[in-house]
Amino acid sequence: TLTAFQAQKTIEAIERLRDTVFSITCSFHFPHAPMLPPEPYYSMYPTEEMVPPLSIADDMENSPYRTANGRLANPEYSDPDKIKYMISSYYGLVKEIDGWGGKILDKLDEHGLTDRTLVIFTSDHGEMLGSHGMREKNVFYEESAHIPLLMRLPGEINNNSEVEAYVSSIDLFPSIMDYLDVGEYKSDGKSLRGLINGTDNVHGEYVVTEWDYRGDISPNYMVVKEGWKLMIPYTSSSNVINALYDLNTDPHEMNNLLGNNPGRKKYADKAEELRGCLLEWLEENNSKYYEGVRDRVLI
Repeated sequence: TLTAFQAQKTIEAIERLRDTVFSITCSFHFPHAPMLPPEPYYSMYPTEEMVPPLSIADDMENSPYRTANGRLANPEYSDPDKIKYMISSYYGLVKEIDGWGGKILDKLDEHGLTDRTLVIFTSDHGEMLGSHGMREKNVFYEESAHIPLLMRLPGEINNNSEVEAYVSSIDLFPSIMDYLDVGEYKSDGKSLRGLINGTDNVHGEYVVTEWDYRGDISPNYMVVKEGWKLMIPYTSSSNVINALYDLNTDPHEMNNLLGNNPGRKKYADKAEELRGCLLEWLEENNSKYYEGVRDRVLI
């Protein structure tokens, strides 16, 4: 399989470079479509035991993503019986990566490289997998935008430790350079070393994600802080509805508190607080969309 091939090439690279300073990236293609896991992974997660997403039946009438990802033209992704097959296959592909990832780590152990090798495991996006009746990515819902991040460096990062903070993949480059102790380099992100060591109490308060693709069909910005998520376009004139979700009480993002919600005025202060964070981020990054976000009517 492609996963096996990519992992084996990574293992070969470790063998070849083990006596030098190296940087290796293993970019697994799967669990991307087509979701066709080989045995034994194909049969590991029986279809009948798979549980459809709680949000699969969301009517999306007050969502900016009602027509996203071909949702209305592909009703099979909102079919709880059919989606079980996709979930089963997806889990199988993830399990295959898990197994090969372990073999890569075993190779570091074999050559005594573990204690001086920084290992990072992350992803570029998630998979809707039937949530809100959708497939794929491209949206700010948790299933698409909330990705794993694991880092290991014995002696520097405590084993099994967790960091409660909002961070972004743009923070990885400065983090790597920081742990290499090679000085600071210009970056859009910030090193996570302070958060990991408990010395940084500022970074991670909120996070911004950008979808820089048109402003008339979907939100362009997501900002998350203290379990609250705001999604808005980058223009003041876009007809795309604003969205605010309280993930603390609504983790499946079924209840947009803005848009056509009759009680939306109650959430004006929270929406403005999150917009303030977004504007801070846009200003720091000299964004041309600052004015559009600033002037947009939220309520």
